[in-house]
Amino acid sequence: MARGSFHRGRDLPGGAMRGKAEILLILSLALMVRLVFVHHWGSTLTLNSDDVGYINSAKLWLEKGVFTYVRPALTLSPEEIRPSAYITPGYPLFLAFFLKLAPESRALALARYAQVLLSVASVFFVYRLGSRWGKGELAAALAALYPPFILLSGLLLTETLFTFLLLLFLDQWLEARENSFRWFLLGLIGGLATLVRPTGVVLVGLALGGLAWEIWRRKQLFKALLLCLLGFCLVLSPWWVRNYLTFHRLIFLSTGGGNPLLLGTYVELEGIEHGWNPYWPVGRTPDETSALQQAYALKRLREGFSRQPKRYLYWYTWGKFKLLWGKVFLWGGEDKLPQTFTWWFHRALLLAGGTGLLLLLVRRAEGGGKILALLAAFTLVHLITCAYCRYALPLLPVLAACAAAWWPSLRASPAR
Repeated sequence: MARGSFHRGRDLPGGAMRGKAEILLILSLALMVRLVFVHHWGSTLTLNSDDVGYINSAKLWLEKGVFTYVRPALTLSPEEIRPSAYITPGYPLFLAFFLKLAPESRALALARYAQVLLSVASVFFVYRLGSRWGKGELAAALAALYPPFILLSGLLLTETLFTFLLLLFLDQWLEARENSFRWFLLGLIGGLATLVRPTGVVLVGLALGGLAWEIWRRKQLFKALLLCLLGFCLVLSPWWVRNYLTFHRLIFLSTGGGNPLLLGTYVELEGIEHGWNPYWPVGRTPDETSALQQAYALKRLREGFSRQPKRYLYWYTWGKFKLLWGKVFLWGGEDKLPQTFTWWFHRALLLAGGTGLLLLLVRRAEGGGKILALLAAFTLVHLITCAYCRYALPLLPVLAACAAAWWPSLRASPAR
């Protein structure tokens, strides 16, 4: 498509009205489907895995004023309650808010319904992103109806909250120019995303990296870089101070990196059952366990690449890539979602989004390079550590937004 063939502006009045009606219908459908799903399945949406750890962490935080991560498999003394930095505190804080308001069963129901609203808000941001490049309603429909997104709204995992923050960050990042407040806001959003999942730091790293490139190239935007960094540090600073006062050392993100690093060393996840291997080392605390598992992971990496270099090279490139993007997340929804339909929907989303991204890059559409950088950076992180289809879920709405490029509209942003 020729440069400048898209024009910023509004559709004709009739088209604008139809567009508003379409997105309102899609958002209403997304809300209704999620509400019905969560209401019907309710407390059965339990994995007895990370979700239990988050709930227990939130409860202990409220009851004893100690932030820790409670998973019996991670400690030799599960009855001992010690402070931990194994996970970042964002999602337990989210759950603690509702546990403070109501008894546990009702509080967790409220948390699920809050996640329904966050999920619908994410659909709206997919629409906003997609409208930059084409038919935003198409992108929103994909995000609204993709079955794993519906399932996630009822699971007490970090994904729904993190996806919302990631899309909010991306929406603001694509709008940011030399507006100082917007860059400060980006830092705040990136900080919140990092408190929910440590990989949120990738978002801020990408934004700061882009600014550093512009500063080197044009000697501008230095103030924007400082404000973005300031916003990020303001959000993270209470966590840093708490960790320093508790552990007498600076813990920038969390101490829980050993487990995903170790899990990622098992080619094709052989010997792994429910995300665990019974022969893994376990310490007195989750933090100590993570350190032991990190050392064990590095040992396995050295041995694996020296004894089976081709097998490990394949696993750490194409093998993990297929596991990250090729599989469908159905955990906890095996008996709740139509599996064949979900599998085909997943393939269609990858195809439409992936080729849509290629169209953006070929057209040199505004924001296409940032989308590619974001997807590549998160993929690289999970190739190095642990690759699982769950970790691609926050990125799939971004691909849904890219699918809008197949249906250009007059509202789309100009190519650059």
